Amino acid sequence: MILLLFLSTGLSSAQVIPSFSGETADRKSFHVPSDIKGKYTILCFAMSRKAEPALETWLEPIYNTFIAKTGLMDDLYDVHVFFIPVFGNAGATFKETFKKKFRETAQEDLWPHILFSNGNLDEVIRSLGIGNSDAPCFFLLNKDGKIIYRAQGAYNEDAMDHLEDLIEI
Repeated sequence: MILLLFLSTGLSSAQVIPSFSGETADRKSFHVPSDIKGKYTILCFAMSRKAEPALETWLEPIYNTFIAKTGLMDDLYDVHVFFIPVFGNAGATFKETFKKKFRETAQEDLWPHILFSNGNLDEVIRSLGIGNSDAPCFFLLNKDGKIIYRAQGAYNEDAMDHLEDLIEI
């Protein structure tokens, strides 16, 4: 059973997201945390194929609420959302093949929300304390780039409600 992990940290003691850079699927450069400051940000790290089933449970609720904004009040959310595939020690050829395949098969409105890192994310993953590569890990950052919430594993309505409650609209 996948457990959800919750961090209840005050803003004054919250961890700042480690710095990394990448390119979205629509080929826009992005630097975290500098380019996300000023907006709440949801980052989802998926580290293995085993994480895909749990990640897929989150895609529809995250997409509908923060990207497509299909709910009555969803237009009020101004949130960055990034899904970040972590390739570990995979070669550059594999990464480029994955990006190409993604662009060929994914709907275009998702492209700005898929962030491919420019380098190896091992140090970022280590500093975030992500130990289980078989489950996706979500982080909600406040407008200053500080982690204010963390969830790991499959979608859970309580976790989504808590995530939405933390985002000031």
